[in-house]
Amino acid sequence: MAIECPIYLTADNTQQWIDAFARQYPHIKVLDWQHASRPADVRYAIVWQPCGEFFQRFPNLEAVFNLGAGVDGILCHPQLPREVQVIRLENAGMAAQMNQYFAYHIMHFHRSMDTYQRQQSQQHWQSHPGTPAGDFRVGILGLGQLGSSVADCLFKLGYKVSGWSQSEKYIEGVQCFQGADQLNDFLQQTDALCCLLPLTDNTRDLLNRHTMGQLPAGAVIINAARGEHLVEDDLLELLDSGHLRGAVLDTVRNEPLAADSSLWRQAGLIITPHCAAQSWIEPTVKQIGNNIDTLLAGKTPTGLVERNRGY
Repeated sequence: MAIECPIYLTADNTQQWIDAFARQYPHIKVLDWQHASRPADVRYAIVWQPCGEFFQRFPNLEAVFNLGAGVDGILCHPQLPREVQVIRLENAGMAAQMNQYFAYHIMHFHRSMDTYQRQQSQQHWQSHPGTPAGDFRVGILGLGQLGSSVADCLFKLGYKVSGWSQSEKYIEGVQCFQGADQLNDFLQQTDALCCLLPLTDNTRDLLNRHTMGQLPAGAVIINAARGEHLVEDDLLELLDSGHLRGAVLDTVRNEPLAADSSLWRQAGLIITPHCAAQSWIEPTVKQIGNNIDTLLAGKTPTGLVERNRGY
């Protein structure tokens, strides 16, 4: 007998997810959450930004699979029961996309493409001396699965890479810093700061006037984590003053970004619409399906979130 697993999506591709589960895991009957025939029997669910009544409909839920690596949105859901396990995606194609996103923008600044873009708008032809990748110091904020993957990717491209995290980490070729006591030391030797932190009470507003001011003059910031990590007015101030050379924002505090936001018009700022890494259906289905089978066998799934840590 198939196990019913309701899915809640804010996108319009629910049927694609249902079809993918039917192909890969026919014993797991994934269906639109409003069509569950036995809500009281549902033990597992798949969600992205569920509405308030979702958890009320399934009173005996044991675990919920979040369709993303960041779980701040679901952990703050007012209706999420304390006893329900939250399981996040660990990769599902996101690592390769994140590697490409950061490599692209790091090379944009390292190879002075921002300068050449300005020169093009001025019809000005002038080349500038380059520097070896090893002289361009990249710092990764957050060394979880995605952050560690980006750090390794950039190291293999020849960049000098360091990383900062709350707890001790070891990554070959990467100088690792940890804890609040080492944050300033990390920032002060970083030319390009890449944010891949989980959003918690400790990391909200971490990128502010003080911390970004610790970066060397002419540094750049690339944020593909959460908009709430960054104090946007402080970033604009540091860009206007010239302390920061440029920035890339894939996430902002209020999405979608309003048409009248000053961020659109800020010189030196590149904005992308939260597209750095997306959950691909097939590998996501495989990961969730394997974890459901793990739970059915009475074992611990991968990607289990520690609620007290926020990730």
